[in-house]
Amino acid sequence: MDFKLIEGVTMGEAALKNVRSAYVPFEGGLDSILSAEFILPFLRDGVKLLPEPHFFFMELPCTEDEEKELRKQKSDPLHYKVYYLDGCTEPVSQAIIKRYGALLVNDGLVRFGFGSNKTNEEIYVSYYQQVTVYSENTRFEELFIKQGACKGKTLVTPWDNFSEDNVGISMAVEIEGESCEDIVSRLTKEGMYLAEMREI
Repeated sequence: MDFKLIEGVTMGEAALKNVRSAYVPFEGGLDSILSAEFILPFLRDGVKLLPEPHFFFMELPCTEDEEKELRKQKSDPLHYKVYYLDGCTEPVSQAIIKRYGALLVNDGLVRFGFGSNKTNEEIYVSYYQQVTVYSENTRFEELFIKQGACKGKTLVTPWDNFSEDNVGISMAVEIEGESCEDIVSRLTKEGMYLAEMREI
């Protein structure tokens, strides 16, 4: 089965050499890379396994104007804004996935996830469709299997194939006129807040 890219990522065939939906256990959790069509189903099933209350978080790159304020020299690192929405029930987490999941998954610049305030377990969706579960419990493994991900000893991601001649391009996307910045604006009314600025 071909590995499908999200809308916000472009790369050549060489960058996808040996890349397939797969997961690898590590001390403290499971790391994976998932074809685009598997990420939303995984999230819907994954939040069901997180004890309430939940938290939802987003990491968005700072704007050009914001970086002008934060960076004193060109060599200084870029920054992400980290937003949290605390105290979510599982139905609220599911509602976020239903309403904004397609946009979150397909945007090539945002990183996001869901976690449990009770157990500190976390599902983290990062660059190039890498999905990491932080949990000592093995119950999440069946979700990777359900999505057809193969268990391995090492994980092959596009990062392993990138070179000067073979790169990936990540970009922000809009779906039906909405961007990830709009998600923040809307969820701020529900209690989402800026927690920190983080260096990339």
